[in-house]
Amino acid sequence: MSEERNGEDIYGDKHKEANEPIFSGIPTFLKLPQADRDELDEEDVDVGILGAPLDTATTIRPGTRYGPRAVRAASTVPSPPYEHFNIETGVDPFDTFSVADTGDATVSPGDTRQSQLNIEDAVYEISEQATPIVIGGDHSISYPDIKGWAEANGYEDIGLIHFDCHADTGEDGLTGFEYDHGAWVKRVYDEGIMAGENYTLIGPRGFWPGPDTYEDMRDAGMKWYTAMEVGGMDLDDIVADAVQRATDGTDAVWVSFDVDVMEPAYCPGTGEPEPGGLIPREAIYMVREVVKALDPEDFGFDVVEVAPQYDVSDTSSYNGGITSGFANRLIIEVMGSMALAEKGLESGDPIKPEEPLGPTETAETPADD
Repeated sequence: MSEERNGEDIYGDKHKEANEPIFSGIPTFLKLPQADRDELDEEDVDVGILGAPLDTATTIRPGTRYGPRAVRAASTVPSPPYEHFNIETGVDPFDTFSVADTGDATVSPGDTRQSQLNIEDAVYEISEQATPIVIGGDHSISYPDIKGWAEANGYEDIGLIHFDCHADTGEDGLTGFEYDHGAWVKRVYDEGIMAGENYTLIGPRGFWPGPDTYEDMRDAGMKWYTAMEVGGMDLDDIVADAVQRATDGTDAVWVSFDVDVMEPAYCPGTGEPEPGGLIPREAIYMVREVVKALDPEDFGFDVVEVAPQYDVSDTSSYNGGITSGFANRLIIEVMGSMALAEKGLESGDPIKPEEPLGPTETAETPADD
């Protein structure tokens, strides 16, 4: 990764000044500079953002082809617009990493498999030079994401931490297509680059897949924490277990986040909402802690299944909605935790009140004689 830097290296005088309306300019992710994927080394880029606007492998409600656009739109509405110092973790990722938006992978409408191969090529190209962060698209993109990333780096054994309402381990997905968004974990497993013991699923609930698939997952050594179990357990225990499993004997770790893992009251903009999901504080905390425990040099991340047309607060994707705003926030959290991991820190330098939190002790009132 790059030497110590400052957000001003990316944004210049705009870093701390709100001198451009949010509706102006080209809406790259966080209004970052755009870079060609074959020039990331030359541009000294550490993290490359990629859009994967594919939704023809979804099986219920389409629309995630607009996910990358909506997440980018949501990302142009931070306050202040260019400084990203997290008041809770005390870190600004741009003080550590140079980040660029590399645009979208080429999608061929009507040719799902070719589109996935194009995504694989794009992730491969980024991964030869930088850490990839991919914005989906339906969840089928995670197979080409992981395959391109692993091949570019020569990873033979990878760990996978998977946040999702669904296991996505179906042999042929939901409707018989082996590359649909319900089969990508099985495709990664079948590649032979991930052992079941290195896989953890966080947040499943509802009614798919059925018991036979979960029995196969159990036989393969896979592990999962249902949404109700997440709500009743210490989140640090879940994080520690997932990280230990993902890093045990592996070369690198991929984290994949499907927004349908969330309670749809908080993230309605997705194709397969299911009641009873995670709340934002749970998800943000676990993502922070997971990524902070991983090596940012051998890491990749994607966030998928944002479908803005189902988002009650998004009628145009000009400024994004609740769900795309949440996905944007996750990406910044991921980069912040990568920065802490790069520095070997548990936390940054958040500004705290002079007095300790909680009630302060008061002197006892003297008793009357």
